Amino acid sequence: MRTGTAGLYPRWLAQEPDRNWDLFLSAYVPTEPEPAAIATEMGGYNKLEHFRDCVVSGRLDLSNYRFVMLADDDLDVTCGSISAFFESIDRLGLAVSHPAQDWSGYWSHRIMLRNPLAEWRETNFVEIMCPCFDTDFLTRRLGDIPVTLSTWGSDYGYSHLARSDGGTIGIIDTAVIRHVKPIRRNGAFYLKLEIDGVTPIQELNTVLEMLPPQDRLHKVIRIHVSPGVLSSLRHLFAWFVEREKRGIMKLFGHRQDRED
Repeated sequence: MRTGTAGLYPRWLAQEPDRNWDLFLSAYVPTEPEPAAIATEMGGYNKLEHFRDCVVSGRLDLSNYRFVMLADDDLDVTCGSISAFFESIDRLGLAVSHPAQDWSGYWSHRIMLRNPLAEWRETNFVEIMCPCFDTDFLTRRLGDIPVTLSTWGSDYGYSHLARSDGGTIGIIDTAVIRHVKPIRRNGAFYLKLEIDGVTPIQELNTVLEMLPPQDRLHKVIRIHVSPGVLSSLRHLFAWFVEREKRGIMKLFGHRQDRED
């Protein structure tokens, strides 16, 4: 987890005393070591850069892990658990994955919002907020992932790489996170980018120009629902929810006005 002084990782730890995962803290400000974490390291311009540097330097050894999740520090787990998420993606054999996002939180990409009728959705994209990678994929492709300073575009890059290698990407709708902080373009990180002369949209466009057109737009490829006598009906309504998310949000007066 990439974290500041008020990261929500204590909640993650408290919710899962019998968790099947370890915590590695990547701090962007001076942070007291967390006793429950395997390490607390500080550095990097952003979480992708610091993660890459920790792996390359050997400070983070992935050899004993099947998956690694790169989480932001302002995420609450509202449905399911991170342990159950890891069990699901292990069973499904996903190369890149992400928990679904709670509709009540702050979001950037509508495709990431939970589909309550689905167990998981196969997609061509998962975003940078809380992506999870198969370590075999990372072993092959870590050096090929475009690590932009703003992180904009990096998610399109690793999603394309995973699919071009024949891997499957998915959003797990039975594990849900809520982004608790508004997405502010005048926050500390974006002010830092401005001072350093970094324009996120330019970094995004640079990555998109390297990709085939079909990988520049978000797409749900398949929707998987729980089995049973009503599975066909659930599947039909799950596709309806997916197509009509914008209208459903307006119908229920959702506060988010982003049009992504």
